[in-house]
Amino acid sequence: MVTGGRAGPRWTVGAPDARTRSIWLTQLVLAASVVVICVLVLALQPDMFTRWGFTTGAFAIVVVTVATLAVPWTRLPHLAVLAVPFIDAVAIALMANKTEQRFGFLWLFPVMWVAMHFAAAWLAALLAMIGTLVLLEAALNPSGQAALRIFVVMLSLTFIGITAHLALRRSRALRRLLRRQARRLTNSLERHSGQEKRTAEILNGIDTGIVRLSASGRVLTVNDAYARLYGLDPLDPSLPARSVEYTSLRGMPVPLSERPFNRAARGETFTEASVWLFTREGEWRALSISAKRLSGTEDEEDGILLLVHDLTAITQAQLEREQLAAMASHELKHPLTVMIGNAELALEMDELTPRTRERFESILAASERMFEMTNGLLTTTSPGFADEESMADIDLRQIVIESVGSFRPTAAAHNVEIDLRLDVPLPVTADGFRMRQVIDNLVSNAIKYTPDEGRVRIVGVADGSDVTVTVSDNGIGISAEDLPKIATPYFRAEDAKQTASGTGLGLGITSAIVFAHGGTLDIESEKGVGTTVALRLPRSVGATPRVDEEARS
Repeated sequence: MVTGGRAGPRWTVGAPDARTRSIWLTQLVLAASVVVICVLVLALQPDMFTRWGFTTGAFAIVVVTVATLAVPWTRLPHLAVLAVPFIDAVAIALMANKTEQRFGFLWLFPVMWVAMHFAAAWLAALLAMIGTLVLLEAALNPSGQAALRIFVVMLSLTFIGITAHLALRRSRALRRLLRRQARRLTNSLERHSGQEKRTAEILNGIDTGIVRLSASGRVLTVNDAYARLYGLDPLDPSLPARSVEYTSLRGMPVPLSERPFNRAARGETFTEASVWLFTREGEWRALSISAKRLSGTEDEEDGILLLVHDLTAITQAQLEREQLAAMASHELKHPLTVMIGNAELALEMDELTPRTRERFESILAASERMFEMTNGLLTTTSPGFADEESMADIDLRQIVIESVGSFRPTAAAHNVEIDLRLDVPLPVTADGFRMRQVIDNLVSNAIKYTPDEGRVRIVGVADGSDVTVTVSDNGIGISAEDLPKIATPYFRAEDAKQTASGTGLGLGITSAIVFAHGGTLDIESEKGVGTTVALRLPRSVGATPRVDEEARS
């Protein structure tokens, strides 16, 4: 290494490149062969050194070899190295001149060199030059075998040169093919590695625990969520988990052979197996685990995909809701019992006017429905629950009439007009108690959110296989942004909060009941204009569809 001053140039004399090493090696092999020949000649026929041609040729090859080692081939044109084999050919011709030994076989070295590293035209030029030298020697030293010697030498050199040239071309073609295939394999490996990396990033970005197993039960992939839940070693996920599975909260441990992972490793498939996991941090987690068969590809065998869903938050919310429902039911029963008892005592009084008696009967009926709903909080898990025993063929028109009758005093107090149009029976198969709950919610909301001197219109229609009750008002309406959210539990629009009190549960309960009965609830609303709610239920199986006069005509 040569280095200038602090601000001066700096360069490094590195190792020779592959081309330079090839030139050196080829010329050194020829020079070594010539040196060995000279040693043998010195030992066996020293008088040959008296011939100027032999001595000159051998010396020329040594000189060319030394020059070859000294020339900076990387700075010269690619074809400049052709001077070496052509000079070697002339030197070999001098060594073979007027000798009985076949030193001409040394022409194989330059012929092979040119044939393996240069185009066929240069090989032909070298063979032509060697043929010229052989012809010149034959002309200077005529003999009976000169023609045969020329033919044999040129034929041999030509055959060997062409064979070497073709072999090298095939070798280069094969090398290029292997290089292309290697690039393809490298690109495929990089793509595959990139896909595996992206897949791992996606799997690690979700909360669901995922394990991919081979058909033989070997772990192929474990995402971070599963490793965190089960306390696995991230460097070796095949080690035993540090979290323990139990059959129930603070119950018995799941037997080793029945644990979801071991079942999946045996090739079993299952759906939503429930276990409780006690983690290494001392927390209880409620899990739902499924195992699904995973089809393989050309490069991968079939396997099993184990999915672990953490339902702890949902389970705790369900438990809290059940506790809240139990508390609410217990706390509501006492005042409702008092209301029912006092209403019944009041109805036993003879001096009640018909109007007063009607009002006490409404209070008693509403209290009894409230008491039944309160009991339902303890016996049902869904507000839309309706068992087969409670289903019956009923006339929805009668339920609507009774509901509207109970709300007329409230509407009159708010100066809201109720327009009721129920001209035909509305036969449905439903839970009458739940249908009263639905109609009460719809009528109550319409009155509550309609200002003074407003109007609520209720229309019942039996059309084809459906029964429809439409409740419309000209109240405050609902904005387009809030309309998709109104069935969400506890959601209330800002205008609704300012207009009337409420919990935001009524419409969600109503939707659940209607859905449980196979019906639909369509809501259209415009802020400041009003709201229209269409309740659509299937007609009773035994009811006769009504055909309107217009349809008949």
